[in-house]
Amino acid sequence: MPKLQKFPRRWDKITCINFLQRKIILNCIAYYQLNTNKLTDKEYDELSRQLVSLQKDININDTQYGYVMYDFDGTTGFDLYDRLNASDKQYLMNIACHALQVSTRKSKTKKKGGLF
Repeated sequence: MPKLQKFPRRWDKITCINFLQRKIILNCIAYYQLNTNKLTDKEYDELSRQLVSLQKDININDTQYGYVMYDFDGTTGFDLYDRLNASDKQYLMNIACHALQVSTRKSKTKKKGGLF
């Protein structure tokens, strides 16, 4: 059974779609631009299917990244970064780099209470 992204109850459908679009784009940046990944292929596929399903009932132009995701079908995201406007490219690249730095720092820190 697929693991769907859960959202706060107070979020409307557009807010949920905006969140998933951003999450997909950030993971595409990590994978295609920074040569790393935060999600497994299975997790990415599940999020993509959820996003595609949610986007069926709405006008894609009402979303924050609709200009990028207008024909997204979940099969690939290799071109999403190149479609972003300059300010969104910089903004999302900064978020992706920061998220990756934080996760690498966390994995390098030793847990207290260990023998060594």
